[in-house]
Amino acid sequence: MKNNLIDKLFQGLFVAVFVAIVATGLMITFPKYRQAKGLDKTCADLQCRIDLKKKEIAAIKDKQVRFKTDREFVEGLARENRRAFPGEIVFTFDD
Repeated sequence: MKNNLIDKLFQGLFVAVFVAIVATGLMITFPKYRQAKGLDKTCADLQCRIDLKKKEIAAIKDKQVRFKTDREFVEGLARENRRAFPGEIVFTFDD
């Protein structure tokens, strides 16, 4: 009977230690899990910003190509900024 009581005591102690180890492991990993989720969200946000900047760069490069090849585009921008050819008379009307 005494051995049976000691065996049950050791079993209970083993279960308590096992539960304590599992609980400690969960307490250690949960903040890391939350941090990883936050980093994933940050990474997705940054990737979205990178894609947006790539589109902006492509648009700027397209404009650069148009400046070199499209005379009407350049002339249109010049007219919007009230530029004129040498010797040309320009009438501007302000609203």
